[in-house]
Amino acid sequence: MPGRILIVDDEIPVTRLISTVLGNDGHQTDVAHSCHDALTLIGQYPYDVIFIDIKLDRDQGGLALLKTATAITPTSRVIMMTGYPDVATATEAVRYGAFDYLCKPFDSLQISSITRHAIENRRLQLEREQFRANLEAINRSISDAIIMVDQRLQLQHLNDAALQCGYNPAQLGQPLDQLSTGCLGSCRMALAETVRTGQRHELKRIECRGTGNRTRIVSVIATPTTSEDGARTGAVAVIRDETRLDDLERQLQQRSRFHTIIGHAPVMQQLYTRIEALADVTSTVLICGESGTGKELVAQALHECGARKQKPFIKLNCSALPEGLLESELFGHVRGAFTGAIKDKMGRFQKAHGGTIFLDEIGDISPSLQIRLLRVLQEREIERVGDTTPIKIDVRVIAATHRNLPEKVRRGEFRQDLYYRLNVVRLEVPPLRERLEDLPLLVEHFLHKFSHKFNRTFSSLSEDVLSALRNHSWPGNIRELEHLIEHACILSHSSIITSDDLPTEFFNTIGHRTETSHAQQPHATVDLQETLRRTQGNRTEAAKLLGISRRTFYRWLEQQTEP
Repeated sequence: MPGRILIVDDEIPVTRLISTVLGNDGHQTDVAHSCHDALTLIGQYPYDVIFIDIKLDRDQGGLALLKTATAITPTSRVIMMTGYPDVATATEAVRYGAFDYLCKPFDSLQISSITRHAIENRRLQLEREQFRANLEAINRSISDAIIMVDQRLQLQHLNDAALQCGYNPAQLGQPLDQLSTGCLGSCRMALAETVRTGQRHELKRIECRGTGNRTRIVSVIATPTTSEDGARTGAVAVIRDETRLDDLERQLQQRSRFHTIIGHAPVMQQLYTRIEALADVTSTVLICGESGTGKELVAQALHECGARKQKPFIKLNCSALPEGLLESELFGHVRGAFTGAIKDKMGRFQKAHGGTIFLDEIGDISPSLQIRLLRVLQEREIERVGDTTPIKIDVRVIAATHRNLPEKVRRGEFRQDLYYRLNVVRLEVPPLRERLEDLPLLVEHFLHKFSHKFNRTFSSLSEDVLSALRNHSWPGNIRELEHLIEHACILSHSSIITSDDLPTEFFNTIGHRTETSHAQQPHATVDLQETLRRTQGNRTEAAKLLGISRRTFYRWLEQQTEP
């Protein structure tokens, strides 16, 4: 590999010979005939190799230049030249940092060979130094603690993160079992076990007390280290701080979202756990709950959590179609089965083959359809309308209803055997009034949804609106809340939804008021006229200043002005 070479000798024939040989080898050469000239060039260029004559300037000036050159450019390889070789001088040159020693007279082969070796040696050193620098940079940058010991369990290396585990650089070289780190010593035990067995050792999620006696959750992986010939040289432990991850996992136990379901209330956590438990169960699931609670979202989560998630998820609202059309939709029909059946049609059960069918409002189907559905659940086969050929299906059935099916069974309106087939596993979806702590999450979701839909920004609700939402009984559940927020977003002229944006009928319902009880009457200390003066008569601004709605401000104003 071509290099840059400096030749320092006061004999011009010598410098000319070396320059010619190295120039023919493709190297770039510079020549100096004195120590002063050489130091000037060394200060300007990073030379790969420097040739120096020991008897420079008719004295031992070459050795002095050697010491100075190695101090200025320690990576350069210095080759000393002399016509009067002796052991003492050679030894001194090596002690000062010379790479090699060349005796005059020398030929072109010697010059080429020694230069090639010097350049290769320098390249390898630079690579090693770069590799070491990279490792040190990695050690400094990673957040995992790294601890290395030798076969005698003496501490050999620490990175900065290891200081947080109670170690310090002053302990390097000391036996591991004699160190005082203030912790339980689990990582030391892992290292000792790895050194003893030569096997990888792992500890997951253990407590660690490091600096400041702070308890952290860490995982430790100890791995044996070996030399190039495969001999064991010790072990290295990587200690990963998983405290935050552990905290997050604990928080996830109180999940605020589960697939497309939103809520962190305890009743929702129980629901999420049951959905996960039932995800891969092929048995029929009956989802019960009031209208608007999100039963379809629960069904979809059941499907997406299970092994059938890549297969079809087919849904059908059984109360939305008349009986004849519903039968055709469920089971399909053949051409000519009835008037208007001009071609064969595949039913929802066939479309759901391999996946899941969701039958919403199952409590509203007719007695004749109840019989057909019972046969499907028992035999796992269907017959299309107008056909008697059974078709095998592999479908998971999830049904939902807001009806009281046991009561319908008691009244003879719903088959008891079908009810038992449907009610193998039951999931209850709680009404919104039983999970009011989820209101902020749901409101945030709908505000984001309608911000995107209407290309506007809706950031929050005023306090009186939030109070009204908390005091409402929510007979329509989440569907009612969604429609209410949408109505408010359409009418709102601000990013904050106020009670003026809500529909009037929302306040006409008994017990559904926008202000909290203390806001129903103006406080004696509230001077509305003074507030109006401060806002230059702007009643809307005055209401905002008092933190109430404009409607409330008008009512208070009327009450204060009454005789």
